[in-house]
Amino acid sequence: MLPIIQTEMTTLLENLRLLETLVTAPLGLHSDIKMLRQSLPFTGSNDIDSGALRERRAALSKSIEDVSLVALNTITNISVTLTLLESFKSESGCDLTTIWVERARKILTRSKEKVTVKLRKGSVDKIRGIYVIIDPEVTGGRSILDITESALKGGASVIQYRDKNSDKSCMLQNSIAMQDICNNHDALFIVNDHADITNLSNANGLHVGQSDLSVETSRSIMGDDKIIGKSNNSIEQAISSQSEAADYLAIGPIYTTTTMGKDVKQAVGVEAIREIKSRGIPVLVAIGGINIDNVTTVFDAGADAICVASAVTLADNPEKATRQLLNVFESNQNVK
Repeated sequence: MLPIIQTEMTTLLENLRLLETLVTAPLGLHSDIKMLRQSLPFTGSNDIDSGALRERRAALSKSIEDVSLVALNTITNISVTLTLLESFKSESGCDLTTIWVERARKILTRSKEKVTVKLRKGSVDKIRGIYVIIDPEVTGGRSILDITESALKGGASVIQYRDKNSDKSCMLQNSIAMQDICNNHDALFIVNDHADITNLSNANGLHVGQSDLSVETSRSIMGDDKIIGKSNNSIEQAISSQSEAADYLAIGPIYTTTTMGKDVKQAVGVEAIREIKSRGIPVLVAIGGINIDNVTTVFDAGADAICVASAVTLADNPEKATRQLLNVFESNQNVK
């Protein structure tokens, strides 16, 4: 066996052992991965004794912060190793059969689907309270990075970067910087419209409108681990977006607004929030004309989060403005 084959087979075995440990009962497929490892035509693919296995799992649990993320990276590593091994001729000493590889790829695909759903759910669960859209045209001439920092200090859980005028290189630079700030505050960073910028900046997700790329197409560009939200201007649109498997939905404008061109859209009112939530939509973000004077009504109607722009980004003190809105949300949650 060629040394490179020996190395890659060892890597494949260890990654399968790791995946087997990570993909346990909550994610399913544990038995399939175990049987795949046991059938690997390579010395050492047998089971580890129970004592050593417990020690290995204990060490892993202390070393890993996000099990799903490590599982996803492990699946990627296994796929790369399989592709490399498949490129060698049989006389090289690679004993993987076509049947074994096909079975492995099917199990990896199913494992990735399970893992990415769990990963996205972890992100979606953070969409609560105050969601701030930051647009360079709606900051009163101030730095978008300063506004981002202020909104997050005020308690915003999500920042969306919306930019209709900058070139892509500038948008990417801004996105990378905003993602870093959001990471420091354990908040989500969402890019509006651009799946490529979402990928390159390692943003948590993408937000699209009714005339943008579909959820399915966007996901094919970005992969399955990033969340996708979609804007809606009616109950019918929201139902359609839900059928596309958008991770969260935005509905609006709730009230008449002139920010970001929404004055041309008809206000849907808070009753739209109640109607959409009654249909079992898990995460709903209300947007449009929402401010400190009417936010209580919006949360009372069932919105999981409110999406604001000028109410924060044009405020004299964006941190204070965000905090005031968050206080209303927290008071509403306490009442419930």
